Order: sequence, then C-alpha cells, then structure tokens
Amino acid sequence: MNNQTFCYWLQGYFEITKKATLSKEKILLINGALKNIDVPLGEFTGWLSEVISFFAIQQYRQALLTYFLPEISNRLNLVFYHVIDNNYDTDISLEASKKIHDGITA
Repeated sequence: MNNQTFCYWLQGYFEITKKATLSKEKILLINGALKNIDVPLGEFTGWLSEVISFFAIQQYRQALLTYFLPEISNRLNLVFYHVIDNNYDTDISLEASKKIHDGITA
C-alpha cells in the first residue's frame, strides 16, 4: 500500500458512513493500515501516525477521539483537494470534488 491508497481507504470510511465515529478498535484498524504503507509516510500519514501514538498514550479516551475526528477528516479532505484530485484530468471541478469529499451532495 502507498500513501495515496491509504487515503482512498480512509476516505471510503468517511464517505460511506453517515455519522463517522472513532473508537479504540477503529484507531487500531487505521494504525494497522498505516503500518502497511510500504513507502515513507507522507505529510498526512506521518501526522496521523503521530496522532495515533498520542491516542495510545492517552489510552484512547473517547472524548479525545471525538475531538480529533473532524480534524482527521478535514486534513484528509485537504489531501484530496490539494494533491489527489489535482492528479486527474476530469470534467469535475476541484470545488465540486471538495463538496463530494465533504459529503455535500446538493
């Protein structure tokens, strides 16, 4: 897996879940996927790895996971907006792509 594939994998969770939540189990799953990245971590994946280490130190307190959920989602959306979506030649504008990643359908 590479950084971009990981971002697609994680974005899938945020896009198909009506109300995304984080729990210790989900964080451990995300961390396992991060460890499967076979190239150096990128800016987002490196940051996320550090945040997950912080969660472990804090014993995966639910209040902390809830607090960080929007930040993780927003930073992931920015990766798509500034990096991944710019790599494709498509008729969809960057603004329309961002709305899709933000869950805005209208």
